Amino acid sequence: MKSLVEEWDEFFKQNPFGGPWDYRRDIRNWNPLNIKFARNVQDDHIVDFIKYYNFEKNLKVLDSGCADGRNSEYLINEGFKVTGVDFSQTVIERTQKRLPKGKFLVGDLRKLDEIEDNSFDFLIDAGCFHVNYPEDTIPIIKEYHRILKPSGKMFIRVFNKDDDTPNPIFAVNKDLTMPVFGYSESVFSNRIKDYFNVKHKIYDPKYGMHGQGCNYYYLERKSK
Repeated sequence: MKSLVEEWDEFFKQNPFGGPWDYRRDIRNWNPLNIKFARNVQDDHIVDFIKYYNFEKNLKVLDSGCADGRNSEYLINEGFKVTGVDFSQTVIERTQKRLPKGKFLVGDLRKLDEIEDNSFDFLIDAGCFHVNYPEDTIPIIKEYHRILKPSGKMFIRVFNKDDDTPNPIFAVNKDLTMPVFGYSESVFSNRIKDYFNVKHKIYDPKYGMHGQGCNYYYLERKSK
């Protein structure tokens, strides 16, 4: 049986820019659809996040789960110093070649040993948190807290979920070996409460292939 890292690496070999996804809307009935959400264009919600804080140019930003760098490319073009991290060797090699002005690393978000404490001014997670297993999310949040500067900010996309169960909301592939998880506002708030304050939240009912929308959080690092 392949590990989650191996599954995603194989996926990126076959799917430049991370799409399309096939997914099951109902965990009981396979419902294949092609969703070309991961085109090579930046996430508009990240554009709004940048405008909200009016960040100075040349700040250091981590693009977590950067994949083929659609958001990294936008951030580089905006004048930021971008580091991208992903657990797929395939996608990191491809992205580093395509975007030589950025720095791209293969890494495990639960333990980013290659990144020093207080390294980044802000962090983007637009496509990573929800593809990790629930038991790994708090270690990931701890690492985000560690590598951000004391005044650090974070953008994170979280698929909304109407209940508090840990079950996946859909899967990327028909074999269900690449699950995607959603979190209710209460569950997500409980996971970040020791590490981040919620500055702003946007609910987008149109995004989220499971029919429950998506929450976009602007988080600010707590002092510990």
